[in-house]
Amino acid sequence: MGKEHGHVNWMDQIFKEYEREGGMKNNPGFGKPLPESALSGNIYDNFLTKAKDAGFLPLWIKWQKEIREELAELVRLKKMNGTESE
Repeated sequence: MGKEHGHVNWMDQIFKEYEREGGMKNNPGFGKPLPESALSGNIYDNFLTKAKDAGFLPLWIKWQKEIREELAELVRLKKMNGTESE
């Protein structure tokens, strides 16, 4: 199982184990049709909306948020130290 050309195909083994344990059948939407909105309009925007609803933040948005927080902290420290430029 999972051997091709004399080597082990780890991804095949992982996927077969996943299927054996129920795989996608354990997901709440398994077997249900996709909503029309999933296949219409801008697929990327649909993905971002669904990902956001699920609590997923793309890495670049996470970094953007961290940078914004760091800049806000620097501004706060600058004001606290009275070194604002006028």
